[in-house]
This record gives sequence, structure tokens and C-alpha cells, in this order.
Amino acid sequence: MKVLALALLMIATAATGGAAQSTVRATMQQTITFDDIAPRGMVLKQCWNAMGMDRQERIYIGFTARRADGREDFAVFRYDPATGDRRFLGSFMGVSEAAGNLHPGEEIPKGHTHFVELDGRMYMGSQGFHDLKGAIDRLPQYRGSHLYAYDIAADRFEELSRSLPGGVATRHTGIIALAAVPGTRLLAGLEHPTSNIILFDVSRGLVQKVVPGIPWRRANPLSREIVATRQGKIYTYRGTEDPAHRAQSHSVWVHDLETGTNQPTPYSATGGFWNGQSAAHDGETIFVSTVNGELYKLDTRHGRFTHLGHILPRAEIEEGERIDQLYGITLSMDESLLYGVPRRNRSKESQLYAYEIATGTVTPVRGLEPAIYTGSHMRDSRGNIYFGRFGDGNSSAGKAALVILNPG
Repeated sequence: MKVLALALLMIATAATGGAAQSTVRATMQQTITFDDIAPRGMVLKQCWNAMGMDRQERIYIGFTARRADGREDFAVFRYDPATGDRRFLGSFMGVSEAAGNLHPGEEIPKGHTHFVELDGRMYMGSQGFHDLKGAIDRLPQYRGSHLYAYDIAADRFEELSRSLPGGVATRHTGIIALAAVPGTRLLAGLEHPTSNIILFDVSRGLVQKVVPGIPWRRANPLSREIVATRQGKIYTYRGTEDPAHRAQSHSVWVHDLETGTNQPTPYSATGGFWNGQSAAHDGETIFVSTVNGELYKLDTRHGRFTHLGHILPRAEIEEGERIDQLYGITLSMDESLLYGVPRRNRSKESQLYAYEIATGTVTPVRGLEPAIYTGSHMRDSRGNIYFGRFGDGNSSAGKAALVILNPG
């Protein structure tokens, strides 16, 4: 294990109008890098929420990377916190090439989805381009999305889309989010930029259905989350990203697997597009965050969304502080807190915050090295939470690593 930093800090957190302070006093941090085990000449650049954890609590993380030949690829690694073992599992382009399914000149820069475990496999989807927030007339030049699986027992990284029509899961588009549908053998993928829902049957190895998504319109990008519940409901959303538009409100949509309908719910959200989720252990409640720092609670039994507020202390909000980007949330061990590391509008410093669900109190836990921190629902049985990190507060690439925090 290569550890760049290991610190145990005792901090007295500032009072912010509530009683959460006693739960967030000690923080341990580790930073794990993978540059030395990446393929020769490959430079790791970014990690956009591409993380997951298997049942043995080993951590999977992927980075957009620049290959030695100049093309952009996506590199996947695994880290075992119990042993410190780090492994390079492969790259999207490498796996597709080995499967005879990489076209000449094709690049696969984005693995934007969570790593989803289902029946002993870790699934992930790809995107052959960076985000499209304006016109979509360039889509025909991109081949389409790939779907991958890492078989844990067999230690085999394979491409599942090679046998699909055209060798892709979706043509000319990407899969930007992925979720397992509880109680089924289905993966629900969110197609970018269309917002179509792609239902992939893992037992049959085929796309079962494509559900037409929320109608596209310019300057209203797709969200980065797809939320699937054990009631057979799949929730999607479109929202803005520009902090100047944070007050805009848009409808939440729901697809019902039983009836086949996909339509707006009575609920709306604000604060940018969805960009994080963390589910309670019993599946009854799923928390969702937006890119500008708003928090929502989904009561899965009744399909009801409740706005919880903003993941900043009240004092900072009163001083004019706002969140420009929040790239993930994770519940605490006792499920009383939500943790996140946002980027704020008036500071380049990075700060871990804890939102107390019962009271709405937000407490600063500790300062972190300035960077972009991403990752959702990444917590193990020891209370450690995990983030992908990159950049330095000024840039949004480089210094890519896995950060482990234990809030105590």
C-alpha cells in the first residue's frame, strides 16, 4: 500500500445551532495513489463518482486517463483496505480491444457510473465523450456506450456489450449513471444526453427495454444519478449545473416497471442536477444530493420526496457562502449524518461537512487538501468513508487518488 498521508486529528468543531458536534470530533485520513501501478505512460487525471465496494469491502475506483499514445482511456483499480493490496484490473479500451470490440481511433474517456455489484460481478458503463451541455449535433461521431463487468471470483474483466447490436449498449450516446434494480436481475442505466432509461437483463445478457426519458432541451443537462427502489420504481431528473441557475426548479420523473409508464411526479427539485445518493440499510429511505448542495429524502414506500436543505452551516450561508459543486454524499454508520465535501463559491479550500438528518444542523468536520472530491454511498463496516480526489483547487485534473476518512 502506498500511503502519501496518514493523519489523526482531534478537532473541536464549531457550534452551528444544533447538537451534532459530539458525533464528529476525530478524523483519520489516508491517501492512496495508483500512478506507480498504472500502465507505462498512462497519466491518471479525474474520477467522476466512478467508485464501488464489493461484499468483501474492497474498493473499486476508476480514473479518466491519458494513454501513452495520446488517446483518452479509463483505468480501473482495486484497493483492499484490510491488506493494503492495490491492483490494476484493466482499462476500458484494453478490455474492449481484447474482446475484438474497439474500433480504430475509438476513445473511451469516461466511466461516469458507480461500480454496481450484482451476483458476484462489479458492473460499470462507459461514455466515449465528455459532457454535452450545449448542442448535441456532435453525437453521430461517437460510437456509443460499452457495458463492462468484473467477475470477482474468476478475476476476469470482460465487456458485455460486444455481443449486442453494433457492439454497444447504446448507439452514439453514453451511460452516465447505473443502478441495480432491487429484487430483479436488471441494471438501470441512464443514457446521456437523452435521459432514456436502459434496462439491461444481466441473466440474459441483453437490453430488455429502452424507456424514453425526460425530453431533452438545450442548457438542461441530464443528472448524474438514477435512483431505483425495491418497489419497482426508477426515478430520474434533469437540472442545470451553472451555479447562477441554482434557483431553477424541475420535475422529478418516475418509471414504473409494472405499468411501463414514465411520467413526472408531483415533486420537483432545485439546486442543479442530482449528483449523489446514499440509501439507508433497510432500503426505506434514499437520500439524494444536487450539484449545488441541496439535499432530498425519498420515502421509497410512498414515493415521496422531501427537501432537507443545504449542506452548509447556517452561519456560512448567512455570510453569503454557497456550494457550486457537490459530487457525492455518504451516510454515517448510525445513519444519522450525511457526509460531503463540496466546492464553495468563495473558497478554494476543501472541507468535510456533516449534515445531521434529525435537526438539519451542518457541522464542519475537518479541512482537507484543496481538490475535487467525488463518490457516493462509500462506507465500510469500520466507519471509513471513501472519496475519489483530483486537482488542486485551481485545476480539475491530476493528483488523482483515493482518499479514506474515518470521522470517528
